[in-house]
Amino acid sequence: MPRELREADALMKRIADVARLLPALTAENAAVERARLVDAVERGETPGPRWELSRRRVEPEVWRMLDAARRLVAHLPVASLYEDRLEELEVELAMIEALGESKRIRPLAARRFGTGRTRVPLDDGDVTLGGVARTLMDSLPHREEERVVPASGPNGTLSLAALMLAVARSAGLDIDVKIEPRLSAGAATGDRTVFLAPRSFGRAESLRFAVHEVLGHAVAAANARDQPIRLFEIGTAGSFSSQEGLCLCLEERAGVLDAYRLRIIAARVLVTDRMHDGAPFGETARWLVDAHDFSASDAIAVTERAYRGGGVARDVGYLHGWLRVRSALEADETSIDHMRVGRVGLDVARQLPALVEMGLARPPRHRPSLARSLSATDGGTSRDTSPPSVAASLTMLEET
Repeated sequence: MPRELREADALMKRIADVARLLPALTAENAAVERARLVDAVERGETPGPRWELSRRRVEPEVWRMLDAARRLVAHLPVASLYEDRLEELEVELAMIEALGESKRIRPLAARRFGTGRTRVPLDDGDVTLGGVARTLMDSLPHREEERVVPASGPNGTLSLAALMLAVARSAGLDIDVKIEPRLSAGAATGDRTVFLAPRSFGRAESLRFAVHEVLGHAVAAANARDQPIRLFEIGTAGSFSSQEGLCLCLEERAGVLDAYRLRIIAARVLVTDRMHDGAPFGETARWLVDAHDFSASDAIAVTERAYRGGGVARDVGYLHGWLRVRSALEADETSIDHMRVGRVGLDVARQLPALVEMGLARPPRHRPSLARSLSATDGGTSRDTSPPSVAASLTMLEET
């Protein structure tokens, strides 16, 4: 491997360690404030958030490392592989410095993660993500299941943590599961740890999280550690959206990408657009409740993910990634195993055979079977099926 590539890898790892703070920077009072906002919406109010967020500064050395990494890879055959990711990291660093300043961070978020106006190709043309999201919201019911599965519990009892550990063992992975009170999502995955929000979960929801976080993100992270270049651990360009899209495809194949889940994914796009259009937080949360039958807790959760930090708004990537990865898998342009070779974007997954031939990638070591891994649940959770009119066929969405 060229010396320049090794040095660029080392620099990008240090840059990425700073940039990865972006999704983790939740308010110090996130849990308490979330409970207050939910209570206010349940009382029919239109609340505004009072988040306490520490400002961050990106040290000048990090910006210099960006320039140095670009110089190192400029003349290499794989320059674009690194340059495209460096461009994403540069925007993410700028977003960290702009946290809490809506006028600064929102244009950066739109540039980095897209909006509902982002277009995606489907069978006979392309559509906007906002159009797809509106179709999903209007055509599917919003039915929450009863949340009876705790995040954790005594040994031998049903819990989401126990389910995830069982699925991980079946997949040949060694992971930790920890409870994180500040988490705005239900779950999130680091390199070797899955973090869970301190709440109860539905049975189908629990299986969905196990599929998404363990068989998707944790498998990709484990395979990334086996790769000859660290870019697969850091994440290639487009990896955020593509990896979330892959995980949604796994949910669909497991039969747990139900109408409720799709409406949540769609709402994230529409709420992001409302945020960019200047709608206040409280009005957006009330809109989800009054116009779309969301519960107060779901409305606050979705709205918080778009508005936090002044408008970080990453979640357009879920729907965008699902549509793109789903289409590529159906066309045999890539495979689930290639998508899980590391934290890779769809375009890089398509190039995997060539990268293996160049000695820059290895075939994935962890290739767990979805069916065998899910047999580890021992009937403790139940599956649903994807809505046949939407998730099984997207032809109707071409009309939007």
